[in-house]
Amino acid sequence: MSGNAGTTGEPDPEHAADLVEFIELLDQLRMWAGSPSTRALAKRVGPLLRPPRTISHSTVAEVFQTSRRRLDLDLVAGIVRALGADDATVARWRTAYLRVLRDTKAADFGGVLRQLPVDLPTFIGREKELAALMDAATEGSRTLVISAIEGMAGIGKTQLALHAAHRLVRAGRYADLQLYANLRGFDPYHEPSDPAAILDVFLRQLQVPAARVPAGLDERAAMFRDRIHGRQALLLLDNAADDNQLRPLLPASSSCLVLITSRRTLASLEGARTVALDVLDPSESIEMLSRIVGPERVAAEPRAAARIAELCGGLPLAVSLAAARLRSRPVWTLRYLADRLATTLDQMTTGGRGLSQVFDLSYQGLPTAAQRVFRLLGIHPAGDFTASSITALTGMDLGEAERILELLQDEKLIQQKVLNRFELHDLLRAYAAERAAAEISEQERSEAIAAVLNWYVATASAAVQLANRQPPLPFPTGDVRGESVRFVDAKQALAWYDLERPNLLRAFSAAAAFGHDRTAVNLALAMKPFEDIARSWRESERLLRAALPHARRWAAPDVEATVLQQLGFTLFQDNRFEQALDPLEEALALSRENGDLLNEHLALNVKALAYTGFGDHRQGLEIALQALALREHDEVRQTPRTTGVYNTVATCLHGLGRPAEAVAHIITGTAEAQAQNDWLMVAVAKHNLGFTYLVLERFADAITAFEESVPLSHDLGFLYLHADDLNGIARALHAQGRVSEAEESHRKALAVLDDLPEAALAHYLSRLDESPLRYPPPPADEPGERNGPLTR
Repeated sequence: MSGNAGTTGEPDPEHAADLVEFIELLDQLRMWAGSPSTRALAKRVGPLLRPPRTISHSTVAEVFQTSRRRLDLDLVAGIVRALGADDATVARWRTAYLRVLRDTKAADFGGVLRQLPVDLPTFIGREKELAALMDAATEGSRTLVISAIEGMAGIGKTQLALHAAHRLVRAGRYADLQLYANLRGFDPYHEPSDPAAILDVFLRQLQVPAARVPAGLDERAAMFRDRIHGRQALLLLDNAADDNQLRPLLPASSSCLVLITSRRTLASLEGARTVALDVLDPSESIEMLSRIVGPERVAAEPRAAARIAELCGGLPLAVSLAAARLRSRPVWTLRYLADRLATTLDQMTTGGRGLSQVFDLSYQGLPTAAQRVFRLLGIHPAGDFTASSITALTGMDLGEAERILELLQDEKLIQQKVLNRFELHDLLRAYAAERAAAEISEQERSEAIAAVLNWYVATASAAVQLANRQPPLPFPTGDVRGESVRFVDAKQALAWYDLERPNLLRAFSAAAAFGHDRTAVNLALAMKPFEDIARSWRESERLLRAALPHARRWAAPDVEATVLQQLGFTLFQDNRFEQALDPLEEALALSRENGDLLNEHLALNVKALAYTGFGDHRQGLEIALQALALREHDEVRQTPRTTGVYNTVATCLHGLGRPAEAVAHIITGTAEAQAQNDWLMVAVAKHNLGFTYLVLERFADAITAFEESVPLSHDLGFLYLHADDLNGIARALHAQGRVSEAEESHRKALAVLDDLPEAALAHYLSRLDESPLRYPPPPADEPGERNGPLTR
């Protein structure tokens, strides 16, 4: 590389406006230099550092993660040098990074949502089509600009859309936000993405708390149009099935641009301008080959290069795959590759020209272990996958899985749009499925699918135990094959769920399709607490209603009763109190018929809460006392979280205006939770005791109770309870006339949430605003001042 970046086509760090773009350009530099794996790059970088040291491949991989807020400058310089840069180029990358760090302060992205996958440096040609897209986006239309890129599979629609999008953003257009969604319109084994689910994701990214995301498609679409109106926004809707899937996702504001890719014509989409893609011309195919393989090798064999371009049919996907084979095999001549391609006569049924030869060549050239992984990917139920999930699918260890995934990426057989997450192009997924059908026995197929589904259940269960302090699933999964995912804290567990949620839903569908009833139920029960954390009650309801027929087919009454009482609880949380009674009555009938005291207790507890919800506190108390009586039995008393019934009794007593009696029940519940070492319930009980003392105007006792809850909620990472405790202290101090101390405690409450992303912050603040402990205090005559609800 020369010191004058841009003259030879390599990425120029001076174009980076912020850290995200700097990291994207660094990733482009890596691809430009031949896409060395992070493992190979780590081996090159270590000796170049001063002093030399050993660098792990995971450390190198983290440098390319766009969520980073700061990079190690020496490591960046070492990576640039390891990619072949000279001293002048390394200096330019250093200077650019320091400028970006200074200008953006590295930690503030200004609320901009940047979701575009990377713009590949191998993009070439398409000048006419690119000009049409740019003209449409910059001509100053008074209506929404929609550009639809159409063409066959593998023709390069997505890369054209991404290249245009990145060019527009670099030019300062659509700088407020860029949203991306793969609509998976042509996945051969799954239905296209539900626009309601896509809108759910978009709205959460636009800082709408999950509990406020409407249930219906039309309502979500209306809210999305409202939230995005007037903003300089770019939407890239990739791989659309048809205009019906697209219409709910379209904004209405002329300040927005929508780029769409599809294999089908979208002529019926009102106002859309169509850009039709054909195959690359021979010179463009040769240029792409040159960029990946190297201009010297192509220039040495121009006739063979032209023949390869012809055999690839002008499809960018085919050219890139063929070029990857050459790049990874420096002893091969271009003529040798061309001869190999020409002798492969089998034709795929996917409609791609020249793809069968290239796919076969790439697949047959893989080591045996990599071939097995690739064909198993053809039956993997997820849309994307990680090395950990591959260990479950294949039974291999993590190191081997990582090595093979890097090999498959080097061969262009899989792609990595998000760090450490891989996916298959639709055509390659279809090809992998063909190989699986031809080469995998029914027993191996069955074992692989069961193992990976079981892995999702176990990992989701482990995540939710940390994120929501939930006890283990009531119906164990048994032995789990594959590498366990270890979560450091609740934040990491929640982040995992956000990334894996679409895959968990696909896993649920796969479990249903293959008749794995136990897995389907366990997946729903493992996912539900995450939806509860987000207060996404309608999503919890959908999961549980979908799981119910599987629970019934399982033919285990306790399983069915568990799903029913969880459904009742979800409806109660969504303030649909009367609707909650039907599944709860079913759960009670099943439990009593089968002597299932635990589910009877749980259903009674929720039923009592439902009665308090529509104001019948007397009936609620009667039912809560029935649930409390069942704690005399060991199977109930020894089960985690059943001490919550004391809080239910106290809630009913509050509703009846009897807070003094509530105190005794809360204290008893606290003691029993302590005996079980259930510190979450202890924290909740202490919090509720503080609230009850506040209602009784025992302000010093309230402060003591809240102060005892604070360290517990802090250590547990229960942010809402921690903040609400501090607001409770503020309320008690304010009532004592200690206003300055009260204001300081309220500031501490808000500081608990300081490090949260804006969307999560908005969610927690809305919950605190609904709390009876909100601060400053409401007027004395406002309902809820004396007898608000306890924490459930």
